[in-house]
Amino acid sequence: TLTAAYTCDGAGKWPTLSWSGVPAGTAELILYAMNVAPVEGKLFVDWAVAGINPALTGIEAAKLPKGAVVGTNSFGKRGYEICPEGSETYIFALYALPRALSPRPGFDPRELRKEILAVSGHAGLFSVTYTRS
Repeated sequence: TLTAAYTCDGAGKWPTLSWSGVPAGTAELILYAMNVAPVEGKLFVDWAVAGINPALTGIEAAKLPKGAVVGTNSFGKRGYEICPEGSETYIFALYALPRALSPRPGFDPRELRKEILAVSGHAGLFSVTYTRS
């Protein structure tokens, strides 16, 4: 469960996230936070971070790793923004890419996702639910 502290009902900063099992030969990690229910049939991205060093095993709450860049979310802002209207489920997806895509700050995560899928790296997914009181 995602607590209010990590949504617009709290500090609005991302939580500490950790992972393991990054495949050998990974050149770049890209992390997305997405709403499970698409809005108007489109992928709704609440946060996208590219350029994560594959040697890392996680990121600290509200601290962007060195060299990482943040994309523009579906709210039209650069950054993390989970702000549900009620009870919603979010997926955090970590993509391990065999070659670096190296997008620029403010990249469009929907466009980048097409490139990610074309490169066909490995992905790890986990979901969290937040219910607004």
